[in-house]
Amino acid sequence: MQEISRLMYQAIKFDPYQKIIFLILFLSLFSFARADEQEPTYEFKELTPIEKKEDPQISAHLDLGRKAYKSQDYNTALEELKPLAEKGNKNAQYYMGLMYANGHGLPLDTKKAEQWFDKFAQQIGIDGKFNLGVMYYQGNGVPQSYEIAISWFKKAAKDGDYEAQFNLGYFYENGYGVEENSEESIKWYREAANHGLAQAQIKLGEFYSDGYGVAQNNVQAYFWLNLAAEQGDKEATEFRDSIAKEMTKKQIDEAIALTKQWKPVSTPMK
Repeated sequence: MQEISRLMYQAIKFDPYQKIIFLILFLSLFSFARADEQEPTYEFKELTPIEKKEDPQISAHLDLGRKAYKSQDYNTALEELKPLAEKGNKNAQYYMGLMYANGHGLPLDTKKAEQWFDKFAQQIGIDGKFNLGVMYYQGNGVPQSYEIAISWFKKAAKDGDYEAQFNLGYFYENGYGVEENSEESIKWYREAANHGLAQAQIKLGEFYSDGYGVAQNNVQAYFWLNLAAEQGDKEATEFRDSIAKEMTKKQIDEAIALTKQWKPVSTPMK
């Protein structure tokens, strides 16, 4: 795991900004450990929206600003990029966020960094919000901050990103950057599970089996594990079958009926 993190950091450190310019953002691994099982692994989301052909003059200023930022000539970077950012150029907005987040050429200002990143993310969409959460969680290109990472994951999660929902469930379950809160953990795991994420369905199965944050209920445990098992998850299948040994046929039939009735949701949270 440490080797994966090292390789990821080196890849992003090498030239994270050029990846933004060419809209291939963070093609590396993002993992959160499960305390008692194999770690689930998520990839940073690749951003490939259709680009409008930019004015050559704008591209030239953007390139000058990017090169100036990379060479730590922050005054020139600010001079080139700020006017573009104010006119709505998403790549320039991203750099403005970086400059405020790191205090590069500008006073360090987390709120203003958030404002610029938010403008950038609005143009990129849900995946942009998720990736900004990863940036702050890992401290890649910005000062590490669980608090800010969680705020970005929440934005993505509320827009319907089930991986962000799972991450929030994990944070609240284990107290990563927030106080442990079983109610919040279950809320976010349930959102991800309702979107069809097997890892989240397994988590709910565990919680109902153990009575963690919910009343112990083998029917609900079997139901959630069965959903994950139907996706081919071996761990879920084994766990479900072990719980079945403690259930009556009537209870198993009830859980299977719930499985047949279940449909994944596809709408953002209200």
